Amino acid sequence: MIMDQRQDELVEDSPKPAEATASEQVSLVMEDLRALVKAEMQYYRSRLNYTRHVFRSAFLYGAIAAFALIGAAIAFVLGLVLTLAPLIGPLAATLVVTFTFIVVAVIFGSLARKWMRKVYFPEMQENVDDLT
Repeated sequence: MIMDQRQDELVEDSPKPAEATASEQVSLVMEDLRALVKAEMQYYRSRLNYTRHVFRSAFLYGAIAAFALIGAAIAFVLGLVLTLAPLIGPLAATLVVTFTFIVVAVIFGSLARKWMRKVYFPEMQENVDDLT
């Protein structure tokens, strides 16, 4: 009970905070806004740095994988030519393997082209209804 009375006396004796003027409130809000903008910029800068690091690592690993895949493809083609050379001769083996890979490339290239035609960006297409 005595503690409550002392606390009440302390609260009554403490000076009441002065009311801030409108210009002071505006300046405080502007400071908070500047701090918010600065924090947001730092956040997006750190996100950009992180994304740049992820893309760099992914590109590096992808380039190494592509290099290894190209090496494997060269070894495969060479193996096919060397395997077929005793059976049909070196020139014929080279032509058969080359022609086969060209046919496969044409087939899959046309399939890729067919699938790419399905990509539709309405922003990039000219609106035919506006022309009539």
